[in-house]
Amino acid sequence: MENRILSILAESLAVKDRSVKENLDKLKIGTQRLAECLASERKVLIFGNGGSAADAQHIAAEFVTRFANERPPLAAIAL
Repeated sequence: MENRILSILAESLAVKDRSVKENLDKLKIGTQRLAECLASERKVLIFGNGGSAADAQHIAAEFVTRFANERPPLAAIAL
């Protein structure tokens, strides 16, 4: 059982590592666009279906609330 757990986790890490490396340029562009949107006082609209809808709500809440750092809320809406 322990080997199976470790194998599943290792595979998950490898997929994430490969995904980040293959999409780093796209991630940088997306990050820049998000920063520009918020800097120009626009809203970020976040959406998902099923479990991803719950993820969208969570991410929007992270933008709007101040958990670890004192900062103004960022404009985000989960659709």
